[in-house]
Amino acid sequence: MNQEKSELYCNGLDAGEVAYILQMPGFKLGQFPFRYLGIPISYKRMPVGDCSRLVEKVVERIRGWGARKLSYAGRLVLIRAVLTQLHSFWARIFIIPLTVIDKITRICRNYLWAGSDKYGRAPAVSWDQVCLGKKYGGLGIKDCRLWNTAQIAKYTAWLATKSDHLWIKWVDHIYMKGRYWYDYSPSLNSSWVWRTICKVKDRVKAGFINDVWCANQGQYTVASGYAWLQGDLVKVDWWPMIWNRLSLPKYTFIGWLMIQERLLTKDRMLRFGVLIDGLCEICRTQMEDHQHLFYLCDFSSRCWDLLRAWLVVPLPTTDVLQWCSRWRCRSLLKKQLVHAAMVALIYHIWMARNVCREEHRVPCPNNIAKEIRCYIQNLYKSNEMKSRFSLVL
Repeated sequence: MNQEKSELYCNGLDAGEVAYILQMPGFKLGQFPFRYLGIPISYKRMPVGDCSRLVEKVVERIRGWGARKLSYAGRLVLIRAVLTQLHSFWARIFIIPLTVIDKITRICRNYLWAGSDKYGRAPAVSWDQVCLGKKYGGLGIKDCRLWNTAQIAKYTAWLATKSDHLWIKWVDHIYMKGRYWYDYSPSLNSSWVWRTICKVKDRVKAGFINDVWCANQGQYTVASGYAWLQGDLVKVDWWPMIWNRLSLPKYTFIGWLMIQERLLTKDRMLRFGVLIDGLCEICRTQMEDHQHLFYLCDFSSRCWDLLRAWLVVPLPTTDVLQWCSRWRCRSLLKKQLVHAAMVALIYHIWMARNVCREEHRVPCPNNIAKEIRCYIQNLYKSNEMKSRFSLVL
């Protein structure tokens, strides 16, 4: 009991207040850290050990999904919708140590490329590229480090605008003592949390012009801060084709890898030191690389010709990237359907290559073209029915 009283005294309560609290009926005196909504709450710096529960939750989710044979696209959805959201929920409450953030990042990266929380295979694309937005060539996964910094920067915005928070008034009275926020430097004996906030302040103060946030109509949000921390990004021409709302997720992910030439074709395997023959699995005449497999091989050329004749559209013959920057279409629905057909064909060519490698048989191009035609026709009918229904409403 003496220890509990001393903790109350340390929290700024006098003897009368302590005695009153301890005499309250049904009042149970606890100790720090305690858990609220599954999160440890403490008045001190959150040690790495107390954050282990966050890592355990992430690992538990992944091991629960491990029994399901999910595709890349399925894992991507779970990482964006579940794993990174767990981190975001914790980051709203306290500052997460960078050691824990890096561990969560490694787990998410391993799950995306290997389907497990353990390292199983080398990533096809760097994590920095993966964390970019879809318009900028990435997958739209949150960068946990930058997101954590953007969460901390909201305190910077509150202090800059003298927000009406009790914590802001307390900090201004104890630490700043009326000094200008952006000229303030913490003392060496300041707490770790306060020094971390001041470091983030020095990093993001360029985004505040006359104490007003430079984006989002002057109102700081975590999302706008995260976008500002990412810097000036350049949109890629091919993102509307790959991230088309009509395409299936499994098609879009393979198309995304193919556009960046990150599929595990034989030329890349030879560069990695794998001792195999480099001939194309389908035609067995030339070296298998992205250019040959998806454009120049007799099988893929035949598939493109069949799709080109059916769509009556000048589809690319050697380079999708140049075609995306040049082709224009006034009808949005037609453009989306053509893009969906192209991404579906890229997926089927890659699957045909894998069938040749594992089953030693070459699928028929006519069957692939027929399957894509049925897929596009169903998409067109469903979108036509939606438009008619909206007109009726």
